[in-house]
Amino acid sequence: MKKIITIAIIIIIIISIFFIKINYKFLKTGNNMSNKSADEIEKYILDISSYTAKMEVTINSNKSTNKYILEEEYIKDNNVFKRKIIEPEYLNGVSIIYDGTNLKLENSIINVSKMYENYPYIGEDTISLFSFIEDYKNSDETNISSDEANIILKTKVKNGNKYINQKKLFIDKKTGRPIKLEIEDITQKTVIYILYNEIKINNLQKEDILAFKLKEISNNI
Repeated sequence: MKKIITIAIIIIIIISIFFIKINYKFLKTGNNMSNKSADEIEKYILDISSYTAKMEVTINSNKSTNKYILEEEYIKDNNVFKRKIIEPEYLNGVSIIYDGTNLKLENSIINVSKMYENYPYIGEDTISLFSFIEDYKNSDETNISSDEANIILKTKVKNGNKYINQKKLFIDKKTGRPIKLEIEDITQKTVIYILYNEIKINNLQKEDILAFKLKEISNNI
């Protein structure tokens, strides 16, 4: 009887050790961004191949402040891009879709659209996340810092102007996800503030954005 109890205890110990190792491995890999250095998180952001984001954009000028709720999708391959306006309500349903060559403006509420073929590259779109990535890669002045919760990537905008001079992207240390993007003028005043309410990284295929043929004949807006 003692032998049986001893064997049972040994088996329980072995099983317990096995599950402890499995759980430790899961915790270590399942939340792996929390173990990444600032340089590794920087590389993760710069290597983004696609994303979807729901964002709140605040634009400050000398005379007014305007707020927008936007949905944005981007795929690095062929620079496929889509942005849809959710708010303000009078612009709801308006979207732009770029397939890497052609640009389509569309209003789904009134079912009209306008096509621009062989449209120039839209990588200079100021408020997009992929524009920040391009600015960061091409800038001679970049900086990485951190606060208690975030890694902060800062870059001067190459060929910028007095209104768009510097950008700062705040990235959650635990998840590696962008939290907010601040765009500053030459006096370091925040002129555009972007809050990422929802964002998913590397989750798209080209077909997810291009649910229509851009070559089709479109109505004029």
